[in-house]
Amino acid sequence: MNPYILGICDTIENDIANYQELSNVEKYFALLSKSVDGLCDFLGTTRAQISQHLTDYVSIDANSLAREGYGQTVKDANELGFTGIQSHIVDLGGASVAGAIGEAHRIAMSNPYAVVLIAGADVPKSAFKQVSDLKRLTKTVAHPEYEIPYGATLIGMYALMANLQMESNDITLDDYISITKKFRSYAIDNPRAFYYNKEVSDKQLTKPLANPYSTPMIAIVTDHGFATLVVGAKAYDSFVKETGIRNNLAKLAILGSGHSIHSEFFTLKGKLESPSGLAAERAFCSANLKRSQVEYAWIYDCFIGMIISQASQYFGENPKKVAESLKNGNIPIGDKEIPINMGAGILNYQAAMSMSGACGLVDILSQYNLSKFRINHCLEKFPQVSLLGGNGGIDSINTVVLFGTNTSHNAEVQKPRVHRKLSLNPINKFYNDSSINSLDAILFSNTLIQFNPGADKKTPYVLALAKLENESFIMVNLYDNMENVLKSTNGLMNGKTRIRLIRQESVWIGIVD
Repeated sequence: MNPYILGICDTIENDIANYQELSNVEKYFALLSKSVDGLCDFLGTTRAQISQHLTDYVSIDANSLAREGYGQTVKDANELGFTGIQSHIVDLGGASVAGAIGEAHRIAMSNPYAVVLIAGADVPKSAFKQVSDLKRLTKTVAHPEYEIPYGATLIGMYALMANLQMESNDITLDDYISITKKFRSYAIDNPRAFYYNKEVSDKQLTKPLANPYSTPMIAIVTDHGFATLVVGAKAYDSFVKETGIRNNLAKLAILGSGHSIHSEFFTLKGKLESPSGLAAERAFCSANLKRSQVEYAWIYDCFIGMIISQASQYFGENPKKVAESLKNGNIPIGDKEIPINMGAGILNYQAAMSMSGACGLVDILSQYNLSKFRINHCLEKFPQVSLLGGNGGIDSINTVVLFGTNTSHNAEVQKPRVHRKLSLNPINKFYNDSSINSLDAILFSNTLIQFNPGADKKTPYVLALAKLENESFIMVNLYDNMENVLKSTNGLMNGKTRIRLIRQESVWIGIVD
């Protein structure tokens, strides 16, 4: 018996009158509590009424405040007036919101009498003000030995994946630009969007921070909170009746969920494999659904290239075909196309790090009139099946949730057709074996870093991946034959440019032949 998701309320800083006068911790609680109260108001009930029925609370770590761990979840539940419940915590980076729904799905499937509140908030826009904050963020995503010494940044590592994607699939910068403009157009008329009334300019699109990525192609950073309720099938009728929840809400079931991880660090991922395909496979098997049944999707859009990558992995489609379809706001599934991200995504709406998937949940539930603040662009009819995705780390974690209007759907779990381990890159042997001092390599991918505030390396510099034996690779900076730092990627060709790697103390440098 599938559980139901009842609605969502999200809170942005403009919803709180004295927001700028609050401390960061006060902002956090204001976003959290206003989201819970807003959800109750939207449903036609109160916090006090639902507290009598609540069995579980699923929270998400607020990383910008270092509010992490089980104790903080208990504290938040108490602050909201909830006791005598089970508490759970999710910390999956950008995959956390979909992961929290997946956790609630599992709870309510094992206990159909469960009533689960999912709520969270974070304030990265307020908390990250100094260069030291940006350096701290880099240290959380980059490996201290294999990545940070080379000036790796989150944007830079995603740019390396984008460069490889573009060259391997004949995808151009113009394709990226067209897709960026399409999704920005969804935000222009939404007063709750960060880019409300802000057209994207050609000048902005041609100033890369790490090529090919310019600022409009990268997720925004805002303060944001949200709350939603998941109710088990056997609890639904009595819960709605006893809490006074209005009876004209659409009944939307959570049909399935899936989750997959890869290495925490970018350079440890063999062949730069993605966990997204496995996450989708598990979700579809969990729901006993075919991919062709999906009619709407929200794809996690931290970077333009990641929309292409995840859509391709989720639905088994060619990346070039996906890129072409995305120019019209769609993705291909077999012989049809479906719309995605009509709320403009985390590129344009709201995005608070681990809470960023709340943007997607607002988008999905808006399609069913289940969002307190409905997005402006919605389908004329409720999609029978919709998909919500989430991506954490540097394509390290992926979560997928499937929703549907057929509440009697038989969600008998199927055996995944694809069930394999993702490979790890044996990079450690090139650092731990002191007898290895030089290596021959081929360029795997490259990008020009032009923005890295507070870093030891002066921009611009080339960040590259050098491919070695058996598909293994290491990260390097590139130099010319005189060992001068390369400040341009002109002439570099993935899979063709030869590199001579030389060990210099604890780092490798790449000399372009």
